[in-house]
Amino acid sequence: MCAIFGIIGSYDETAAMDNFMALAHRGEDDYAFKANKKYFFGIHRLAITSFGREIDQPFVDNNYIVVFNGEIYNYKELALKLGISEPSEVKVILEAYKLLGDSFVEYINGMYAISIYDGSKLKLFRDNAGKKPIFYSLQNGTLWFASEIKAIRNDLKADKKAILPYLSFQTTLAPNTFYNNIFSLPSGSFMTFENSKITIKSHFLPLNNKIIYTNSKDAADAAKDALVEAVSKRIPENHIPWGALLSGGIDSSLVAAMASINNKIDTFCIGYEERFASYDERGYASKVAKHTGSNHHETIMTKEKFFDALNEVEDILDQPLGDPASIPLFVLLKNVKECGKRVVFTGDGSDELFLGYKTYKEYHDIEQASQLKYKNWLQGFLRSHYSPNKEWEWYKRIFGGSLLFRSTAELFTDLQQNRLLKQNVKDDNSLQYLEQYWQEFAQSGRANMIDWYSFCDMKVKLGDLFLTKLDRISMACGIEARSPFLDPSVLKLAFSIDPDVRFGDTSKALIKQVAYEYMPHDIVERKKRGFSYPYMEWLLEENELQTIRQVQRERKIFNDEALEFILSKAPSGGFKHHIFALYMLCRWLERN
Repeated sequence: MCAIFGIIGSYDETAAMDNFMALAHRGEDDYAFKANKKYFFGIHRLAITSFGREIDQPFVDNNYIVVFNGEIYNYKELALKLGISEPSEVKVILEAYKLLGDSFVEYINGMYAISIYDGSKLKLFRDNAGKKPIFYSLQNGTLWFASEIKAIRNDLKADKKAILPYLSFQTTLAPNTFYNNIFSLPSGSFMTFENSKITIKSHFLPLNNKIIYTNSKDAADAAKDALVEAVSKRIPENHIPWGALLSGGIDSSLVAAMASINNKIDTFCIGYEERFASYDERGYASKVAKHTGSNHHETIMTKEKFFDALNEVEDILDQPLGDPASIPLFVLLKNVKECGKRVVFTGDGSDELFLGYKTYKEYHDIEQASQLKYKNWLQGFLRSHYSPNKEWEWYKRIFGGSLLFRSTAELFTDLQQNRLLKQNVKDDNSLQYLEQYWQEFAQSGRANMIDWYSFCDMKVKLGDLFLTKLDRISMACGIEARSPFLDPSVLKLAFSIDPDVRFGDTSKALIKQVAYEYMPHDIVERKKRGFSYPYMEWLLEENELQTIRQVQRERKIFNDEALEFILSKAPSGGFKHHIFALYMLCRWLERN
């Protein structure tokens, strides 16, 4: 696990070194680079699989230079097939590429951002789920790429157009970022840079998997087998200290329970002061920890820790991210680091792949309204009776024949943005950012919208929002985060299950069938709670929402009346996620 950095073309040596060293926080163990007047390749290493060995990157073999960030869990098995003695991950990557070309990524199991240069062309590969990032920029004929934006930003200006997708989805969507000429390589794709031209192709198309499992028992059995193997292969070797994050919810609990079958593990959770007991789920986490026999660690999040972490997280993220969970995650992972761990397991991916969000049921019910024979009156009624709530726009989309589901990451709807911003935001503006994914869905031949829910969220909420947060925060803390639900076999399995079976009668029905074997039934059956904590109470206590008003006075981005309407709801908890996203945007605008 590490940071990769590269330049192809002419460059200033001092600037290149400064940019490369901006990534030092991602690899505390050592670093190395190889450079001449035409290229620069570097790596900062956090040694996990390679712990105790000398750094072997950049890996050079004749004309080839390879750097990669991530973990390849099956590199030893591939080495046997390829006849490689004394294998390393990077050596296996190159030999597989030589033998199989671009399709080699179909045979590796792991999370990765890979760069392969052969003297004339550069290839960049990103893993199926998007666990490991790659950003790139073509500047005056020279290509820069890196694990984080801060290493290639230089003097590039922020892109005001990025505000719209950010308000829609709490983040920008690949390939775009908040900077005019910096792009993110989409998950499950690879880039070729040759003769000063960039081409990008997908290497992972989950919707092309055939439906194999048509009943819940077979699907649950397959999910169990895939998860058991995914957890097992992620348990570190070389006596690397590791643990698991534990919220008390079903996903992290199942991962921790599977990991603890033959291991005494450490588990970590976060809680809040007594006056905020309604947010605290430590009791559930403690119950799971007792069941698994783990060494359990609790971190108390306070207002002081919140604001201390907020300032650090802003620097870590490079651009605005509207997910308030990034702050407690940073506090928690700092504690994990202080306890000496280098690897943690997470439950990321389960909700998106196995349909765990309760709003999926709401969307599915609302979809049925499109079949109403006499809906014109309802369509007219909605137009003349506006409501600022998202449900109003959901029905408007259905009666207007538009695409309803635009990811559970959707925050400000198009009409909410049109009223908030001092610019005309047209109906369905947010669809343009999802067009690439909708085309892929349409071309797959799948017609069940349940598949669209899962696929869209895998790309948007998981890939561009949650995994962005997880990568930046974990790496800033010197922690490698491993997510068994994002194993390639689990990703493929999810889209090989009949969507109605995957949807089930209750949220995440298949995962619950698996979990009954590993956890107390009351943990499995308890009602899912969306993650929340008292960030709004703390922001109000410190009068921090004035930051939004100050930016508004200086820049006049928003409509005053619409902005004040939203802010007025903060004391009662209304629009609090919207307000947090505005707060993070305005803090970023102040600094940029």
